[in-house]
Amino acid sequence: KPKLFFRSHKKKIVTGAPIIFLLLLGSSGILSSGNSLALSVSESAFVSVNDEVPVTLTLSTKTAVNAAGGTITFPPELVAVNTLSRVSSIIDLWSEEPVTSNEAGTVRFSGGIIGPHVNATGNHGTVLTLNLRTLKEGKAILRIKDGELLANDGSGANQISSTGALVLYIRASGKPSPDINGDDELSLA
Repeated sequence: KPKLFFRSHKKKIVTGAPIIFLLLLGSSGILSSGNSLALSVSESAFVSVNDEVPVTLTLSTKTAVNAAGGTITFPPELVAVNTLSRVSSIIDLWSEEPVTSNEAGTVRFSGGIIGPHVNATGNHGTVLTLNLRTLKEGKAILRIKDGELLANDGSGANQISSTGALVLYIRASGKPSPDINGDDELSLA
């Protein structure tokens, strides 16, 4: 009887199952949360060897969160963390002080947002700033691994929907920037 049921309802099952999956995923808030952790530079992503490059980790949320954490990864053969600053951080209470390992190419962070920074309609702010030293030529990709933005609703569910990577193009000192139009991309337009 199960084979007969599947044959007679095959089209309904094949089209209905993905729709139900997407509805469940959408109702969980994962697709629609708009909550992210991102890495950025204030200057150009085209840098030279031995430059000091400030990289900012920011959080941006559309829903209330009260904790953030994760690990920033970077290629240790291309860049090293000189200093780490959390002076202007939106994180009020660090459950774990940020830990840097230039050997492993990681920066771990974890903390809570309390007081005036908790906002029911969302938060936006700096988590920390890394001052990187470029070591040699290459394409350095910084990523956020195991990123977490925990809901401020009593559940503590992870509400992160995206993490942004950052690419630094490191060239030899004294070489002109390949970014001819100032848009931080290798393009001619």
